[in-house]
Amino acid sequence: MSDRALDIPGGLVARARDDDDALEKLVAAVAPHVRRWAWVQTGNAAQADDLMQEVLIRMIRNLEDLPEPPGLTAWLYTVTRNAATDSRRRSSRHETARTQDMFDYVADDSSDPAGDAERSELAELLHVFFKELPRRQREVFDLVELQGVSATEAAQILGIRPTSVRGNLFKARRNLRRRILATWPDVREH
Repeated sequence: MSDRALDIPGGLVARARDDDDALEKLVAAVAPHVRRWAWVQTGNAAQADDLMQEVLIRMIRNLEDLPEPPGLTAWLYTVTRNAATDSRRRSSRHETARTQDMFDYVADDSSDPAGDAERSELAELLHVFFKELPRRQREVFDLVELQGVSATEAAQILGIRPTSVRGNLFKARRNLRRRILATWPDVREH
């Protein structure tokens, strides 16, 4: 009897608890499935690889309590989904804190007290619109515009070509400008 979704021979989990070769076979059998599930959750190959490693480590750490097939499929899928959710929360908190600093700076220009309310409203709009940008555009905009990293450095950090950085930066700026002007046309005068 085997777990059809993962094609794991019966007894492999039990053998993996005491035998390193069986553990290697178990990891090899589940890794492609966990990676695919992680990719579906994240939509990003690098994040999927990171999540796969995290899930496999959890599986190995919990080997004594790991369910035998077919319960293993559900266990791995649930752990993968939860790890992806946790990863999104962590990066969302980090991103929110980082971008909030920029938006606070935009809103905190005390040289023009009459414009404080408008700047505060603009900062809130920027924050909302920034979060709605596609992930790559957010990353590029953050690195280049907010952190002052050059396009070449951003390309190295993100593992993409400098032309891709410039293209994503252009799209991010255009998207932000379009959204701001559509929502608040008077900002063109400032």
